[in-house]
Amino acid sequence: MIQKEEITVIIPAYNEEPAIRSVIERVHACGYPNVLVVNDGSKDNTRTEALDAGATVISHPINRGAGAAAQTGIMYARKYGISHIIQIDADGQHYPEDIAKMAEQMKAIGSDIVIGSRWIERSEGVPTSRVAYNRLSNIFTNFFCKAKYTDSQSGMRLLNRKAIEKIDLHIDGFGYCSEMLVHAEEMHLKVSEVPIRVAYTDYSMSKGQDLQMGINTALNILWKIFFHPPNR
Repeated sequence: MIQKEEITVIIPAYNEEPAIRSVIERVHACGYPNVLVVNDGSKDNTRTEALDAGATVISHPINRGAGAAAQTGIMYARKYGISHIIQIDADGQHYPEDIAKMAEQMKAIGSDIVIGSRWIERSEGVPTSRVAYNRLSNIFTNFFCKAKYTDSQSGMRLLNRKAIEKIDLHIDGFGYCSEMLVHAEEMHLKVSEVPIRVAYTDYSMSKGQDLQMGINTALNILWKIFFHPPNR
C-alpha cells in the first residue's frame, strides 16, 4: 500500500488565484499533506494564495508552459528523493479523492505511471468540444505509441520513483502529455490507466487547450519526436 505521506501532489499553476487555495485545501482534506505548486510566471496572487493554503511553491520568473512546470515538479522530486508524485490541474477539475484509486492500481499491477482517464468510464458533464479534441489527440499520440491510450491528454498522472528518475520532458507546452507517454515507452516504463471523474466549470473551460493550441501542440510533438528523440 502506498502511504499518503509518500505522495507529493504537484500542481502546475498559471494565474490560478481564484481556484488554487480551494484545490490545495481539497487535497489536504483527502489526507495528502505534501503539496508542491509550480507557479509558472503568474501575474496574479497565485503564489501568495498557495503559500497561505500550506503548499510549497516554486516560481518560474516567466510563463514557460504546462510542460515546463511539469518538468520542474519532476526535477524537484528527483532532487529530494520523493518516491511518488501525482500531478493534478490547478483549475479544480480533478477530484483528489481519485488519487487513492490510482495509487492502488500502481501497487496492484506494478505500474510506473498511472494515467487518470476521463474516457474509460466517461465522466459526466464533459463538454463536446473537449471530447472531440481528445479523440483527435489520442489518435495522433497513439500513432507513435505501442499501447492505445484512452486519455493521452489527461493532466492527472501518478509517477513512481523509477519514472521520476527516467522521464525527461522537452516540450514546454501542453504537448508534454503526449511526449511523456512516448518517452515512457522508450524508457520501457509500464503505463496503465484508471478511470477518474472530472468537473468542468466555466472557469476550468477558460483554461486548457483550444483547437489552435491543439494544432500547435501536434506540430511541437512532431518536431521533438523526429529531431529531439528521447535518450535511451
